[in-house]
Amino acid sequence: MAQHRLNVQAPIERLFARRWSTRAFADTPVEEDVISSCLEAARWAPSCYGEQPWRFVVANRFTDRDNWQAVLHTLAEANQAWAQAAPVLIVAVALPYFTHNHQPNRWAAYDLGQAVISLCLQATAEGLATHQMGGFDADALRQAVQAPAASQVMSVIALGYATAASAAPESMQAAEVQPRSRKSLHEIAFQGQWAQPWQAAAALGWEARYQESDADSLPWFHDGLDDDIAEALARLERNSGRVLDWGCGPGTQAVALAQSGFDVVASDVAATAIEGARQRAAKAGVNIETYVDDVRNSRLSGPFDVIIDRGVFHCFPEEEDQQAYRQTALRLLADDGLLILKCFHRDETSEQGPPCRYDHQDIIRLLPEFELLDSWSTRFGAACGPLAQLCILRKKDNS
Repeated sequence: MAQHRLNVQAPIERLFARRWSTRAFADTPVEEDVISSCLEAARWAPSCYGEQPWRFVVANRFTDRDNWQAVLHTLAEANQAWAQAAPVLIVAVALPYFTHNHQPNRWAAYDLGQAVISLCLQATAEGLATHQMGGFDADALRQAVQAPAASQVMSVIALGYATAASAAPESMQAAEVQPRSRKSLHEIAFQGQWAQPWQAAAALGWEARYQESDADSLPWFHDGLDDDIAEALARLERNSGRVLDWGCGPGTQAVALAQSGFDVVASDVAATAIEGARQRAAKAGVNIETYVDDVRNSRLSGPFDVIIDRGVFHCFPEEEDQQAYRQTALRLLADDGLLILKCFHRDETSEQGPPCRYDHQDIIRLLPEFELLDSWSTRFGAACGPLAQLCILRKKDNS
């Protein structure tokens, strides 16, 4: 769904994560009391000297159709195509002069922005959706709402209840169901100086995904043991022993392994994922050990007969992280231990997914301390899921 964040890098309040800009509004009126609450949230936004250099003109299609129509007609044609379904259009205006000394207020537009996001977040909390627009005839809009000549008409906010993507104009429906994405934190934030990009711990992004989404809605969710992992264990004639499920996520693989008779340890960098795995194991009536742990700086203790990596290694594009992965695997595996590694295949072309995609030759090159016993192409999830490579590797005897 469009409201899902794609490249999340840190947990945030769910209110912020849920806010998104729809173009599909239901033909449902918005209660006046709810609109008042949104305006009240805007009223309490911070501003320079407490000036509150913002004004909002509310045009309601259900109670004030003439003024609503007048605002709608000033919008760019592309915006009119979908905004005509919005029950409320709010014109956001900045007053560019301080009232106490009549000097220019260079922060007026900035402060209006703070008020607008406060309004939009309150709307989200009320179960509403908003969409801000900058495409309009400013002079015509100023005249339509009779704003002062010196004022700056900055935006129009469509407000209403979101509905199915099919309600949007046909040309815009695809955008309604695409996940949202943003520039990375290191592109927009810096540590001390512009030349030093901000670096967020990778674990924070995984924690954010599990906090914001139901586990079974995540693209890598598969209820039960993956068929290819089950096949790998069968080829190895392994049906018991101590197994580590690396990056266990919601714990579906770990629970299935425990049900098959393995002694299972499950680890993940996301505490919320681990809690979900614990609950899933309890519901299934099996025992698994669970740990919040980072592969690159692991505190786990071995030995393990088998490590199952269903989507960890392909998240590490940096050589330093790959080396840490190898060292941890070597430390944790028993002398004859096996690594079952499943990753995105280099022939998978979808934009969504991990940064690295490999075939078996890549795995041989990147994991030289391991011997490749078997390998085949497979899929993540359903038969139409992303193309994957599954490799069975054995720790080399360096004695």
